[in-house]
Parts: sequence; structure tokens; C-alpha cells
Amino acid sequence: MSDFDDVPPEDPYVTAVKVDPLTTAERYVIGAILADQRVARDVQTRLSPGDFHDMRLGAIYAGMLQMIGAGQPVDFLTVWDQLAAWDVRGIEVQDLSEWVSSVPTATSGAYYAGMVRDASTRRLIAAVGARLQTATGNPAAALEAAVDDLRRIRDVDTTEGDKVRWLRDVLDVPESDDAYDWVIPNVLERQDRLMLSAGEGVGKSTLLRQFAVLSAAGIHPFDFRPMDPIRVLVVDAENSERQWRRATRTLADQATQRGARDPRGNIGLHCVGVMDITKSRDLGRIHKWMDDVDPQLVVLGPLYRMVGGNPMDKDTEVSPVLAALESIRERDVAMLIEVHAGHARSTSGERELRPRGSSALLGWPEFGLGLRRNKERQWNRATYSLVRWRGDRDRRDWPTLVRGSSWPWEPTITTV
Repeated sequence: MSDFDDVPPEDPYVTAVKVDPLTTAERYVIGAILADQRVARDVQTRLSPGDFHDMRLGAIYAGMLQMIGAGQPVDFLTVWDQLAAWDVRGIEVQDLSEWVSSVPTATSGAYYAGMVRDASTRRLIAAVGARLQTATGNPAAALEAAVDDLRRIRDVDTTEGDKVRWLRDVLDVPESDDAYDWVIPNVLERQDRLMLSAGEGVGKSTLLRQFAVLSAAGIHPFDFRPMDPIRVLVVDAENSERQWRRATRTLADQATQRGARDPRGNIGLHCVGVMDITKSRDLGRIHKWMDDVDPQLVVLGPLYRMVGGNPMDKDTEVSPVLAALESIRERDVAMLIEVHAGHARSTSGERELRPRGSSALLGWPEFGLGLRRNKERQWNRATYSLVRWRGDRDRRDWPTLVRGSSWPWEPTITTV
């Protein structure tokens, strides 16, 4: 009797086995480089061939890096031609082609590389723990060996560039190299992160729309002076396109008349409903939209509707959220993120404007501001302040605002 005689025939109604997220991430790394070999530069700063759980993919990754270094073209056909030379078996040209087409966007390759590297580190740590559990003989020697192993895991990526940097080396750079790379002059430069909170109905969504529409038209959103027009991507997880039409039609018309260009063709708008940017599919959608728009400013929010119900109360819950946001920021954009204020009250009875969440979330942005109505009035109109719920990482002068006559929000002291 054959060893296989008692194996039942395949049941066509059995639910398909789900692909492991790590397997998907490893394939996405390969697919991203196959789609655009330029991403290999960022990927290889995070990942080595030995980090792959599937050693075949590690061999493919190492081979592609060699091809790129030699100036050879890298695509699924040229790589497939090399598989036999790399002793890679069980992977066909169709697999490589599928990985290229399934990766959400090539520019997210570094993000998936980080996932692969984290999984590799966890495996190495687990192996150290297993050796400790099975160690015999001198416990002190086993512990010392484990410490050495953990130190090697920590230092495995140490390179020449990771050695100590003295202050003299840091300061020995022309001051011109430190000039601000403004996206919005005196407000946001590239890679700045601003989180804006407020109570319900105060007008933070209106303020964020003003940022997007005016800056895309070449109008400074606070002082209304001319500025270089920028491209903007807005991902709104709360408001519908109908609400955007009602709120911005007049604003866009007015900005077109007064600005350097029509903002409507320079703002990518996606009203998405609830999503989860810690999942590769949803984060990949955002990166794909960034590929389409090539923005200098990305406006997201509200954040709680973009993290799949994650309460973000613990550092472990916040970590994947920040990793996803960092993958967006690393594309050299400024970020405006809408967050909702908590319901706690200060000792004076005012509502706290810092959002709910762990300290890791609250400490992440360069600027954390809350829009609050003041007791003082100007011209018989209510005034609003942008109050800091965390200290600024760089100096900015945030204006006091009023509901405007020309624009939705205007500074209390008009500068033009």
C-alpha cells in the first residue's frame, strides 16, 4: 500500500490557506525592487539577505543587489534568468511577475523591508532564549554567551557611518546647508509633522481645507501673501465628497482668482471612510496616491478613523501606526494630521486639547496644536488660538485667528 493511499482527495470547498503576512512582506520587498530598482538603495539600509525567512528570497535579494551594483538591468525576466545560477528552485517567472504586480507601490519597499527585518530580529532573539532554556553546565557562562549573542544582534547593522559623530564634525558644515526647505513659508518645511486637534465643531477641518486649497493656489494660508504653489494630497476618512464640494467650491473659486494657479488640478482628494494604515493594503493605497500626485504636503485624518479602531493607548499599539506614518514622511513631504481631542478637563475647567493616546503618539510630531476659542473678542467676533499641547521642535509663530470675511480663517491682525 502506498503511503499516500489514505490521503483524502482535495476538497474544493475547503477555505484557502491564508498567506502569512511575513511571506507577503518578503515578496513585496522583492516585487518593489523588480518594479523600480531605485528603491533598493533605501531597502538595503534596512535589510540584509540573511534577514529573509525564505532563504530563496534572500538569495534573490542578494543577487539583485549584485546586478544593480554591476549596472545590469533588474526586472522579473532578467532575474528569472539568474535563478539557476543562484541555486534558487521552486520559483517561476510567473511568481516574479505576480510579485511585481501585487506590491501596492514600489516606493513602500523600505516599509516592508522594515517588517522583514523586525521579524528576523525576533527570530534571532527567540533563538537566544531557546539556547538559554536548554543550556547545561555553568549558568553564568550560558548567560554571558547570551549577552554576547544579543549584543551581536543589536550591532549587526553597525557600519562606518554609525560610528561616533563629534560636534565639530556636525558643525563643520556651511550655514547655507541649514536653510529651511519650506513647503509653506515660516509654517511647514519638508518632513515636518503637525497634528491639529480641537473640540467638535470648532472648525479644524475648515482650517485644514484652507491650508490645502490656498497653498495649492500659491497663497499663504495664514498671511495670504504669494508663495510658490504646491501639490497636495488629502486623505479624508470622515467627510464625503459631497461635503467637500459644499465646503470648498467657493473657496477654490476665490483661490483661483487671487492665486497663481487653479488649485483644483493640484489637490488629490480621496474620501475613504474608515481604513487601517497599519495594514499593507491601506497603506499601499496612500503610497499609490502619492505616486500619482507627487505631493509636497499630505493632509490626513482624523487619525482615529485611519487606524482600524486601534485605541493607541499603549506604546505597542502606537508603534505600527507611527511606522506607517513615518513611511509617508520619509517621502520628503510635510504632513498635516487631524486628531480629535480627548474629553478630559483641566483644573480651570477647559477641555484638554491633547489627543488621547500613549506618550509615544503625543511625542511624535514636530508640532502639536489645538484650536481653542478664546474668551477675548476682536471686532465683536470670537477669537481662536492655536495652543500647544506639546512643545514645538522648531520655532514657529502661530497666529491668533478669527472667522474671516475674505477667507474662512484670518489672523486677528491682518498683515496685508
